[in-house]
Amino acid sequence: MSLELLLIPVGIAAVAAIREARSTDLCEKCKTTRIKDAQLLQDALLVMGATHLSVAEERITGKSPYGRITFQRIGEVFLGRVDNAADEVTGNMLASLDMSVGALLQQRTVDSLHARAADMGMVLVSQTAANGEVQLVFEQAT
Repeated sequence: MSLELLLIPVGIAAVAAIREARSTDLCEKCKTTRIKDAQLLQDALLVMGATHLSVAEERITGKSPYGRITFQRIGEVFLGRVDNAADEVTGNMLASLDMSVGALLQQRTVDSLHARAADMGMVLVSQTAANGEVQLVFEQAT
């Protein structure tokens, strides 16, 4: 086996490693979220107070109360971070994002229940919200 045959694969591997290290497509220091839907992520970021959101090819960037943020879809979920911040800051931002997502999904469910009840001829008698729980009481319209 010649030395040339050995050096060619090593050189190819080295070039690939350098390209990967310089890639802007990778979301370095990002942490995993449970969010799969890009629109839900954008809506939750807005609820959380994010501004100047930019969406491009599975990547969302913007400004938040925590600093500049970056989210990128990797596989089926989005990963996110606060740019140039400690891991603790990213963790706090993701906890806030998780709460925003929960509130949005809860409100969407309540809206859906209102629509379904109206379709069945029911009217809302009472709605209470406490400790993150929503209780709806409907009755048949007369």
